[in-house]
Amino acid sequence: MIEGLESESPEVRANASAKVLARRQPEDIPEIVKIVEKYLGSDDRQGTVKDNMLLLGKLQAVDAIPLLVRNLTYQAYYKNTKRPQPPADLFPAVQALIDIGRPSVRPVLGRLAAEDGENLAIAGATVLSRILGLPGAEALLSREIAASRDQPAQSRLRNVQRWLEKLP
Repeated sequence: MIEGLESESPEVRANASAKVLARRQPEDIPEIVKIVEKYLGSDDRQGTVKDNMLLLGKLQAVDAIPLLVRNLTYQAYYKNTKRPQPPADLFPAVQALIDIGRPSVRPVLGRLAAEDGENLAIAGATVLSRILGLPGAEALLSREIAASRDQPAQSRLRNVQRWLEKLP
């Protein structure tokens, strides 16, 4: 069953994912994490990475949060289409973290305070607003900015606040 998650065929992966979801065995999570890690560097296996990240979210794999936060800006593009992708689709770790929910908030906030980057700010703002709601995300960021004594971290978090207003 786990082998199907590595298939190049989206249909085989979808079938294997459905079986894993139906089983919900904790021992499957480290195996799924290994698959994600194995294919992260492969440009031709974005679909495999995306499907397995999304599966980790559906399984509410709290143990996978560090992997997902590290790869928050990993992009999986639509092929042969010109339509824009919303952040939760372009960055599969975003949707996975949203599905995991509140345990994702602090780790995402930590990365947002520590690193610069437009894609990171967009992805992080999406996670926070979809888990906490827009007012909750704004309130959390305001509290974190006020509590921080680190000017660069404050600046990064203010940037994330600005992205909250621009999200679709």
